[in-house]
Amino acid sequence: MTAPLLPALGVILPSSNRVVERATEARLAGRADACYARVPYRSMLKGAGYDEVVFVAAADLLAEAGVAALCWNATRGAALGFTPDEDLCRTVTARTGLPLVTTALAARDRMRREGFRRVGLVVQGDAEEAVLVAGRFGEAGIGIGATAHLGIAENREAAAVAPARLAAAAWEVSDGADAVLIWSTNLPGWRLPQTLDGVPLLDSTSLGTQALLEAAGLS
Repeated sequence: MTAPLLPALGVILPSSNRVVERATEARLAGRADACYARVPYRSMLKGAGYDEVVFVAAADLLAEAGVAALCWNATRGAALGFTPDEDLCRTVTARTGLPLVTTALAARDRMRREGFRRVGLVVQGDAEEAVLVAGRFGEAGIGIGATAHLGIAENREAAAVAPARLAAAAWEVSDGADAVLIWSTNLPGWRLPQTLDGVPLLDSTSLGTQALLEAAGLS
């Protein structure tokens, strides 16, 4: 006899990420099986967008596991201006027949849907990154208020940030904000409370996972 398989979900993540898998497993809590594929962090871009070849290869492998939907659980799409994520979704779906969601598009759409007009932003990199990401969200109609940057240049080191340090940065930008956004899927935002004194705390990894569940009809 064989036991019925749980629904399967496909997650594509950067090669240097140490958080997405743990956060995803915690969020799914046995409701579905997550299958993972990585793309090279330092060579996943091509021109002003993605090298779609590496993403299609990852999606093809995940499709072989019978996944119901796919998620690119990374935040790069905001810095790129969101259009490359939209293009990637179309390319992967045309290839595999599976819906692809991305963390960047999920965050943009969630904040639009909730009507957030002033969002506190925490990024793992430097002040230049904060300005770039804030500008991109602004172009998408989402106002960014205060920002905090952690000054982390090496992506995998973001996973080692203590939750207390991340929470302090979130509190720093929460005053007067409609919500606070932790903008890196390699920061352990999923370990923080979902609100800060009534202000919603949006963890990027969790936003991607929720969009994946919805795409698979499991929300």
